[in-house]
Amino acid sequence: MNRNHLAIFYAVARSGSFTAAAEQLSTSQPALSMQVKELEKRVGVRLLERLPRGVQLTDAGKTLFEYAQRIAAMEASAMQAMRDIRSLKQGAISIGCSLTIGTYLLPDLLAEFRKKHGGIRTEVRIANTAAIQNLIGDGVLDIGLTEGYLDDELLEGNIFQNDRLIPVAPPGHPLISRKSVSLRDFAEFPLILREQGSGTRAVLEMAAMRAGVTLTPLMELASPESIKAMVIAGNGVAVMSELAVRLEIQTGALYPLELSDCRLHRPLHTVLRRGGVAGPALRAFIALLPQMPAASGVPGKRRKSGSAPA
Repeated sequence: MNRNHLAIFYAVARSGSFTAAAEQLSTSQPALSMQVKELEKRVGVRLLERLPRGVQLTDAGKTLFEYAQRIAAMEASAMQAMRDIRSLKQGAISIGCSLTIGTYLLPDLLAEFRKKHGGIRTEVRIANTAAIQNLIGDGVLDIGLTEGYLDDELLEGNIFQNDRLIPVAPPGHPLISRKSVSLRDFAEFPLILREQGSGTRAVLEMAAMRAGVTLTPLMELASPESIKAMVIAGNGVAVMSELAVRLEIQTGALYPLELSDCRLHRPLHTVLRRGGVAGPALRAFIALLPQMPAASGVPGKRRKSGSAPA
């Protein structure tokens, strides 16, 4: 059934005459009459009785008019939905975050986004960097917020913030009293590391490879909170995001170390499918990222040693 024919039939039936419908549609009466005749030929029944003044629906016409009303209402609803999406009154986005970002940045980010755009639904998945980037590439998620390196031709990333990685030890650890601590010195102690696939692990392994240092983890854990608990309990040392350890350093539960031969840092990326088109809701979410406060510097607790970038 031709959608244009149905729309013309609906206009004629609703207005009660070809003349009134022609005025509404800014066309000629003969053109409308021809279109309705084509529709009647297509459906195989007469829909309108032509009267001296106007038209009257046949039984078949009354049935089709009910369907046409529903279609017109759905079309109007669809157009309103599109207007609401354009004006950010409604919509939906699916967001994937690596563990550090999902735990320490996303809560405030989502609260601000919902304050500005409460009608937009957000679906969130939190996993390590590799898993989130795979979900973006597979089209499962609209956007990812991940750390570390991005090396996938199907994805494109933009840095929205940089994050320091800080070696930490429990109070009283032997490394705290040393005037200078190298990455090799640090790696000689029991290491509690993030699992393979995490951005933190990738940055640390790259720095170790450049320095010719072998990393032998005592434990590999997927949770930053679990790593902090293990270090605080005296089980080893770790390298963690500044976002994750700010409070523990301020309260003295963890002690930050400065490495003499490298600084560890990583970019935080927005990750999108290459060539994808961002809708209004996604563009609004991305626009909010630069407004989020960056990680504040964590003051050291002893005199700085000489350092050089990794």
